[in-house]
Amino acid sequence: MSALLLLRHGPTGAGRRGAPLGRLDLPVDPAGQALWPQVRAELAGLGLQRVLCSDLGRSREHALSLGLPCRILPGLAEQAFGAWDGVPWADIAGAEAFFRDPVGTAPPGGEAFAACAARAVAALETSLEDPPTLVLAHGGPLRAILARFLGLGLDRALDLAWEPFGLTRLERYPGGRAVLRYHNRPLPSAAASGML
Repeated sequence: MSALLLLRHGPTGAGRRGAPLGRLDLPVDPAGQALWPQVRAELAGLGLQRVLCSDLGRSREHALSLGLPCRILPGLAEQAFGAWDGVPWADIAGAEAFFRDPVGTAPPGGEAFAACAARAVAALETSLEDPPTLVLAHGGPLRAILARFLGLGLDRALDLAWEPFGLTRLERYPGGRAVLRYHNRPLPSAAASGML
């Protein structure tokens, strides 16, 4: 058995406004930055030996600060929403059609969730080893990875809530099987802050 932990990056201002961040390289907001030392301390007690992250700053900067061997994988970047990156959902004309098939429909100039899921799972599978590993990434790719291990379809993956600094733990077994120990657990420091 090997542990695989999945952590969503901290909050951003645009995310709080209900906007898809996509490929915008926005930082974690000041309140999230203030929480990070507590989150990092919690992670330090989990026996992690390495971290995988995306190349976007809101994932990469915190991953690099953990002091663990780190592999930056562009395939773990968030789904590209193209012209909709950073625009609140309420302000997007035509979003209704997208929500009828969010797995297969690509926003203008963006990518479909199915494409995001395929690249995220492929990036993880080419980098997966036995040591306890943290994947510090984004909501879309993390949902796809969790769905892959649980045998869920991509349409169901989008039903999984995942808050900023929400932590999920899987225990992987030979043959690709995994047991979900917990999902979207706010780290105690984040939960105590009342921010998440």
